[in-house]
Amino acid sequence: MIASLFVKDKSFYSKLLTLGIPLILQGLISFGVFVSDAVMIGRLGEIELSAVSIANNLGFLLSTLAFGVSSGANVMIAQYWGKGDRNSIHMIATLMYRILIVGIVLFTVLALGFPRFIMSIFTSNQMVIGTGVRFLRVVGWSYLALGLSTANITMLRAVGDVKVSVVASICALATSLFLNWVLIFGNLGAPALGVVGCAIAACSARVVEASIVIVYMAFFEKRISYRIRMLFAKKLGVLRGYLITAMPVIGAEVLWALGSAVMAVIVARIAIEFTAASTILSTLSLLVTVFSYGAANAAAVIIGNTVGAGEYRKAEDYAKTLMTISFLLGIVTSGIILVLKGPVLFIYNVSDLTLNYAEQLILIYAVVTIFASMAQTSLMGVLRGGGDTRYVMILDATILWTVSIGLGAIAGLYLQLPVWIVYIVMKCDEPLKVFFVMRRFIGKKWIHDVTRDNSVPALENTDN
Repeated sequence: MIASLFVKDKSFYSKLLTLGIPLILQGLISFGVFVSDAVMIGRLGEIELSAVSIANNLGFLLSTLAFGVSSGANVMIAQYWGKGDRNSIHMIATLMYRILIVGIVLFTVLALGFPRFIMSIFTSNQMVIGTGVRFLRVVGWSYLALGLSTANITMLRAVGDVKVSVVASICALATSLFLNWVLIFGNLGAPALGVVGCAIAACSARVVEASIVIVYMAFFEKRISYRIRMLFAKKLGVLRGYLITAMPVIGAEVLWALGSAVMAVIVARIAIEFTAASTILSTLSLLVTVFSYGAANAAAVIIGNTVGAGEYRKAEDYAKTLMTISFLLGIVTSGIILVLKGPVLFIYNVSDLTLNYAEQLILIYAVVTIFASMAQTSLMGVLRGGGDTRYVMILDATILWTVSIGLGAIAGLYLQLPVWIVYIVMKCDEPLKVFFVMRRFIGKKWIHDVTRDNSVPALENTDN
């Protein structure tokens, strides 16, 4: 019976590995960038660690918006790529960039013009606010690079082009590691800038990553072949299809990011040690989720290409295999978390209470990660790749805002339950997602060909 869950198509596994391995490598590299920031800032103390963690929520919201805009485009791009329709891909990319530019401007204004207001949303601790303000006033200048890099890398995945993202991420990691070491602590004769040094390192790393991807797309990339002039096209024939398909994806990502920010507010209001412990947990969770992240993104491309080619039965068989693999990955990552718990806790210079909270959160997450792996691959990979974007948005947003946020706020702020119980309440959304997505899959209502009746003429012919 177990063997029946795995397809016997060798080309499927070849494509999964071709897409998944570079994505996992990129995720591991991004994890290295996060760790270099968190560990080095963590050596300065809890105030600095919490301030940078809270301030980074704004950049996280922007990167989530960029990911949502590009992922929404990818649902259509992957299916159009399966049909071989490059002209429609150009139009979708144009819509994506226009929405993204508006978002980048908004977030940059917030970071540079209203940093104290942003920090005060999350905490009332004046030392944390002041430290976070200094960080935001510098890191806000990197938001253009952050948004473009996230969107471009995500879009390239839809057509199976993932190698450049690995190269760009390696260069970003090297830049981040070196400049963090020099600027945070004042090595090589540089001034010890603390959190400001961390912000400068983050800006530099993002600019390096974005520049590599942009140069690649301008001069070497041959699959999408997008050009700047296309950004100014007047007629976009896929607008209706994009709005129907992509807006639920963008909405889901934005609602999820806002929900994560609200949960960060709840955590910060409970105790500053809870925030610091959550940041420590992020070190581990980012490491292990790179595997499910790679599987989910590879799944979205594979399912999207297959549905676009009209091979619906094959898409169902692929989906079963992908869901099974995500379950096995969840078990493996759970074991990795338990093995690395001790070494990760050892490297932080924080109070005993923070370490105690962090240990509790890590043990709980070791169980949750099994469901999180399945939920990510099935929702963000299989269902989204199959064009079922509206259902994904409704399910994800409903459970997040009613269960994780609603019940989490009641448990933490009103009932003032112990931290470990509050965290269990916040993370019980993952098993619920798995339950509902399995019902959706069994009901066979998740496959939608979003390219149908949306073919368009070449973009070069639509600007008159």
